Amino acid sequence: MNTVAELRIGPYTIGGRFGSRPGLVVGSIFYDRHSIVFDPLAGEFDEERAGAALRATESLASRYAMPMAVDVIAATPEAMDRHLSFTAEHTSLPLLINATDAESRIAGLEAANRRDILERCVYASLTEDVEETELDALRAHPPAAVMVLAADISDPTPAGSVAMVREFFQPMLDDIGVKTPLVDVGTMDPPSVGLSLRSIEAVRQECGYPTGCAFANSFSQWPGLGELGREWVDLSLAATAVAVRSVGGDFLHYGLIERAEPVTHALATAEVFFGFAAKELDGARLPQEHPLRRMFRLSDAEERS
Repeated sequence: MNTVAELRIGPYTIGGRFGSRPGLVVGSIFYDRHSIVFDPLAGEFDEERAGAALRATESLASRYAMPMAVDVIAATPEAMDRHLSFTAEHTSLPLLINATDAESRIAGLEAANRRDILERCVYASLTEDVEETELDALRAHPPAAVMVLAADISDPTPAGSVAMVREFFQPMLDDIGVKTPLVDVGTMDPPSVGLSLRSIEAVRQECGYPTGCAFANSFSQWPGLGELGREWVDLSLAATAVAVRSVGGDFLHYGLIERAEPVTHALATAEVFFGFAAKELDGARLPQEHPLRRMFRLSDAEERS
């Protein structure tokens, strides 16, 4: 599996040679139908539950030595300011600035700039409906990373994703000075995650950028699975996360933040295998914080050998 460009986001680096460092595990908070949200337009939410979810996620990152990030979602600029400010105060993990409208995403950039946290923020995302005001905001307040949604509805194939990165996004990325974007290949429905796997491989191979997808977005279209119960949904999410990571996925979006534990455990288990192979066969030097060390507690002598 080829080496892609490295991207630094807060305390973590993603990309590079596959297996040499874990993928970034991402969970969402403040989704408009998230049970902790009281008023999505005003940005009112249950602060106690939100804080507990953030503490639990940060604890998982430490327990498993897995890079983790929080996808901060907001429906309005006002909500974005409140959501991002609260999250930044309650966790040191990287933050995705995520909204369906450009105005709210721009408000997130401005809030991150005021709080001096741009170095751990990801702009999520530039889409085919990109507005010039977004590009102006990114020039003025460059975050650690800019995500692009390379999902072409008219051509939902690996070739379509590669073409979208090269032909549509690359010129504007060059214009705003982004050397290494984070590419989201998207997912349409549960079976199409298979297309996403192939697209991740293709974009990493042909464009050399860190790539992944928000595979959990499609699970709401799998009613039969939901009828089995939450534990079965969690099993399928964990299996999907490992599948995405096995083809080189550099970020793995599992959905709501409360589902973090089973997915993180499954991914950390897989990273043990990927990391050991990279160390033994590719000569990779694993980071000090890695699931291989955390889950098997390798001694310093073993690591030097």
